[in-house]
Amino acid sequence: MSLNRGVIPPDRDDDLYIGWAPAPNVDRRFLFAAMPLLLGVTTGLSWLSAKNLGDPGAGKWETGKVETVKGALVKAPYPMIRVTDTSAPFGLRTWLVVAQGKCTGKLAFAEFENQVVTARGALVARKDRRMLEVPIALNEWLEADEPAPKALSDPQTESLGSARLSGMIMDSKCFFGVMRPSRGKTHKECASLCIRGGIPPSFWARDDKGRETVLLMTDENGGALRPEEIIPFVADPVSADGEIVRVGDLLQFRANAGAYSRV
Repeated sequence: MSLNRGVIPPDRDDDLYIGWAPAPNVDRRFLFAAMPLLLGVTTGLSWLSAKNLGDPGAGKWETGKVETVKGALVKAPYPMIRVTDTSAPFGLRTWLVVAQGKCTGKLAFAEFENQVVTARGALVARKDRRMLEVPIALNEWLEADEPAPKALSDPQTESLGSARLSGMIMDSKCFFGVMRPSRGKTHKECASLCIRGGIPPSFWARDDKGRETVLLMTDENGGALRPEEIIPFVADPVSADGEIVRVGDLLQFRANAGAYSRV
């Protein structure tokens, strides 16, 4: 008695699937016919997924060359260098200063504060915002020249009024260009580590016309925020009531950590 009788037609004996044997002809024909359709569906789904992703923004990180910046080195609220620049708003350009990696808090240059310095590092930039990434060792990137003029060490400050902002807290370094995209849930862990390591936090928001606004976050007095107080809100949609203050060419959003809440 044949085992195939009533179960598998005699002319299909060679179409049984065996893992170590060549694929049956009928399976090969099916796969060759279905493959273009599967590729088309996969390509379409990938395109739709990419289309729905947010624009990561125009950012760059130029590790392959050395950028030289000469200006006033200040420590508060975060490390930065203010440079005279007639092409920039209000005649000066502020460069945030961060260390390589996630250890900006280890930069110890108090003795050079409010002096004109020549600094060398890698440019990190997003539109008109500038940042200089430098080594931890001061002798590798910093040369002091002379006391800084008051216009650079203590520029004009102007309050632009109270505001309620809704947006997202991100670390400035990745957001400016080191990583793209650099906001949202996918970047939460990295942004938290960066802010914990002393990198200045930025508040990112869009107005009702879709225009991007990025402000340096400080406490209500313009001082540095304590990282551990804002890390729980990093990369989540939040809102806060605070004051927008222009310091030189840089906009600050002044609000204590307790002012932020999830939306």
